[in-house]
Order: sequence, then C-alpha cells, then structure tokens
Amino acid sequence: MKKVFLLPCLGILIILFFSGCVTNPQKEETVTRTEPEILVMGSAVDIYTIDPAVGFDEAISSTLKSLYDSLYRHVDDPPRVIPWLAEGFDVSEDGREWIFYLRKDAKFHDGSPVTAEDVVYSAKRLMRIGKGAASLFKGIIDENSVVAVDNYTVKFVLSKPFAPFLDIIPWLFVVNSKLVKAHEGNDYGQTWLETHEAGSGPFTIKKWVPGEVYEFEAVKDYWRGWPDEGRLAGYVRKVMREASERKKALEKGEIHLADWMSAEDQLVLRDVNGMVLTDESAINTYEIKMNNKKGYTSNIHVRKAISYAFDYEALENIWAGRAKLLRGPLPAGSEWVNRNLNVYRLDLEKAREELSKSPWPNGGFELDYVYVTGLEEERQTGLILKDQLSKLNITVNIIPMSWTDAVALFANPDTSPDLFPLYSSSAYPDPDNYLWSAYHSSQAGKWTNPGYYENPELDLLLEEARGRIDIEKRKELYNRAQEIIVEDAVNIFGVSPPDFHVWSPKVKGLDYCPVQGSDEDFYWLRIEE
Repeated sequence: MKKVFLLPCLGILIILFFSGCVTNPQKEETVTRTEPEILVMGSAVDIYTIDPAVGFDEAISSTLKSLYDSLYRHVDDPPRVIPWLAEGFDVSEDGREWIFYLRKDAKFHDGSPVTAEDVVYSAKRLMRIGKGAASLFKGIIDENSVVAVDNYTVKFVLSKPFAPFLDIIPWLFVVNSKLVKAHEGNDYGQTWLETHEAGSGPFTIKKWVPGEVYEFEAVKDYWRGWPDEGRLAGYVRKVMREASERKKALEKGEIHLADWMSAEDQLVLRDVNGMVLTDESAINTYEIKMNNKKGYTSNIHVRKAISYAFDYEALENIWAGRAKLLRGPLPAGSEWVNRNLNVYRLDLEKAREELSKSPWPNGGFELDYVYVTGLEEERQTGLILKDQLSKLNITVNIIPMSWTDAVALFANPDTSPDLFPLYSSSAYPDPDNYLWSAYHSSQAGKWTNPGYYENPELDLLLEEARGRIDIEKRKELYNRAQEIIVEDAVNIFGVSPPDFHVWSPKVKGLDYCPVQGSDEDFYWLRIEE
C-alpha cells in the first residue's frame, strides 16, 4: 500500500495512484475582514431535487457542495482535488484498493460526527438508487465495495483499476445516515431528501420555495472553518428564467451573480457596468444532441446531412468570438483531442448527398428542437438550425421548455427531442468524463445522453480505456473512440463556450474552478461594498 498525506498535486493523471493533493487554495493575502453579507444570485434554471444520490446538473451540483461535504473537493484551474472530509489515503499497487482516513472533527448539522459508516451508507445508497453521480461509479464499485475499517477509516475495493478514481470521489457526498434512515420510507429517502438536507456542509437551508427562491444560511461554526478573509452570511438563489430579467437585476444591483448570460450581455455588463467575467477557458462542450434511437434522426444519413448543413461559423459568432469550435466530442483545449479527425463543417452539397441516401431524399419532414427557456444562446442555435435545414426542405420547430420538463422527456426515447442543445457534464477533466457519460450505452436516457446512442465497439473501447493506467495506451484508445463517434455523427459538435457567469465587483474570493458546480462555490466567497 502507498500511504499518501500532505503531498503536492502533480496533475490528475500522475496523482491517480501515487499522490494526494492537500494544498490550501486560498490566496495568501491580507484583507480586512468585513461583516458577512447575503449574496443574491439570479439563475435561469430551477432545482428539482437536492438529493445527492439523484441530482446531477449545474445548479444542483452547486447546491450539493454547499449543503454536503465529500472526501475530496475540486478547486482551481486547471482542476485539482484537495482533502476535505479525508486527511489522506492509502492505495494498493494495482490501484484497486483505496483506504481513506477521515478527519475526526467533521460534524453534521445536527452536531453528530461524520464517520466511516456514514461514508459507507452514502456509497451504498448512491449505487442502490442508481441515479445522478452513480453513473460515474457504475462498473467501478457496487454497494458492497465500501466498508468501514473503523470509525474514521473507510476502504473502497474497486472491481477493476479506474484511472480517474480520485477525481470522481468529490461526487460521493456524505449524508447523515441516521437522519436519512429515519426518513427512508420505501425509496431510500428520495422523497424526503428532494427538499431537505442531511449534510455537514458550510450552508443549511433557510427558505425553500420550489420554482421561485431558495435561501441558504452559513453555518457559523462550520467544522472546517472559513477563509481568513471573510465569508458570506448566506446566499439566495432566485429563479429568473429570462436573460433580460437577470441582466436588469445585475445593472440595478439587485443581484450579485447571474448564470447563463449570453456573450453579448456578458460583454456589455463588463464594459459598461464594470461586472466581472471569467476569462479562463471552460472544460465543457456545447453540442446539439440528436435522437439516435427514434424518429428521422435515428437514420445516420439524416444526422450526417444535418451535420453538414449546420453553420458552425454562425454558432461561433453567438459567443462573440469567446468560444472555440470543437473538433469532435472533447473540449477544444483538451490534450486528448484527436487532431486527425475529419470533422463536419458547412457543406450543403455533402448535406444533400447524405440526405439522398436516406429514406427521405427530398426532406419534407419536421424536427422538434427543444431548448431551455431563457437561454438565449440555445434559442439562437435553434434559429441557425431552422434556417439551414430549410435549405434541405426540413422544417425545424423551435420549442422552449423548462430544464425540469426537458429532463423528463429524456426518460423515454419516444419522447426525447429530435434535437436538443446541451452543455456537457464537466464533472472532472479526464476524457472518460465526456465520452463515457455521453456515449456509453449504459448512459442512454440520462441527461448526458438524451439521444440514446449505442455502439458495442465504442463501449468496449471506453471500458478498456478507463481501466488503463498507461497514458499512451489510453490516448490510442480514446483516439479511436473519437473517430467512431464522429463517423456516427452522433451529435452536432459545437463549441467550447466560455464560462457563463457574470459577477458583481463586490463579490470577492473568486478562485475559478471549471468543474460542474465548483464554478460557483459559495464557500470561498464574500461581499465587500
């Protein structure tokens, strides 16, 4: 076993089996501490659950990181992991057995200690329910893979080596097992945890009005303590579906933070109002998912026709030059991108040629493009599709819908939209995050794979790649995987967009981390007038 405590982080792939990161990400600077204030956020999307074994999108992830703690936590850019509930770990030479040592001072909100049994229960519950972040652990652990060695030592026995294991550990949020068991009912507590919390995190729930407003209060005596520079008294998450409403609220000083702002609005708010943008490149992708299982887009020639008919330059312009065109399914800046891919670009002659190979050579059919209400870039994407596909005699119906309702459609291939714009899951920066969650058949019907894409050859490649430690072999496997995905024209591969938040200059403590939910990690923030 290799014992790991207090070692510097050397990079995600290097640390997987031989090191642990513990460097404190707080900047060492002297700042006059101010009285804690309330941060108010305007959000385009609602929170449909706060059960850490169920929810797994941007807004929910951010909320879970406020209410719950995990063994390790993502920080910084490029992303790295630091100990949180754990103070270190041992790992076997074959990478299959991991032993984590818990801090003894961590407390749940009811005052009870966080123990190894709570970690075990949280892992078992996650895998039994099989939703949300369980997709990251599926095939790597099961409900019997995690055991308590003693009160503050927990062991994970992996079914096989998994290269990014330490990087997915932050997604195992630890719940108060006694509290959840008291409300377990017949669904492992899912009904109760939809609107209640059982965590040890830096914030607790103060007010909960679904679809309207969510208020959180800071735990003054949070077991881990707070940044020396100061903290928030709490924060408010207001649901503001229209971008114009969020923009106006920022300009008037009614909110300190807004999400899902268009590039044009971002630049205006920065240049005219002095707001703060994040210029670091994001690690997510923006694609238009196509239903590969049902309807017209289940035909590969229709998908290729759409891919060639799409105007990629127009898509790039939506972000006012701040986005980068994708070359396949991975983020544009990723070192794992296969640079030899024959990517799709606007070519109407090729589009018509592909359509002629389908059962509908002259078009004459309709496609539904569903997008999230209030996300302007998604609406504009629909307009590009509508205009371009009309040249193939294909009608595009642009349908706005709430994120919650859209997710419900994904549950069935018969109702999943023909076309749906989607930001990829940036749960961790390894290629496994993007390719497994969006293209492995086990993820069909999840929000990351609403198009129900399945390919047995690709499945085998992805399964082998995630278990390999050798980087060069992993690159070889992932290069082939990217070739298959592009050849199958699974999606319209769009752009790597910039971060979508706009911050008031009064918000301090920003330390951008592009991992999903960590880009609005309220633990580090404070308000200075």
